[in-house]
Amino acid sequence: MTQDTGHTALELTFHGAAQTVTGSCMELTLNGHHILVDCGLYQGSRTLETLNHGAFEFDVSRIAAVVLTHAHIDHCGLLPKLVKQGYKGAIWCTQGTADLLEFMLADAGRIQESEASRRNHRRDRAGETAFEPLYTEADALAA
Repeated sequence: MTQDTGHTALELTFHGAAQTVTGSCMELTLNGHHILVDCGLYQGSRTLETLNHGAFEFDVSRIAAVVLTHAHIDHCGLLPKLVKQGYKGAIWCTQGTADLLEFMLADAGRIQESEASRRNHRRDRAGETAFEPLYTEADALAA
């Protein structure tokens, strides 16, 4: 969606939660500045969860800032992946959201590690490439 008022070019691109209710991620482009609104984890079926491991649909190096609407994991759960891929800008949110993220993202990292370990120890995976966690607890704490 693009709106040009003659002075300001504004564009909103939906990268997640467009055809499902999880994975909220929108890119607001205003006069050449790219701002993410949310960076959420897809949750639900294996098919949806697979989307978390794909490449972002935007150039991480062009993102100037991230604005979080709230601390639900489907709105903030890919922040550690974003940081792991080189994002170093500001993450804007309320103090309450920031307080929750410290615990929620670390826990999500532990869950990612545990899930990868569980999947890699299944006998029916013999000979397959090891499943890598989306991010680790350390990645989450860095975010």
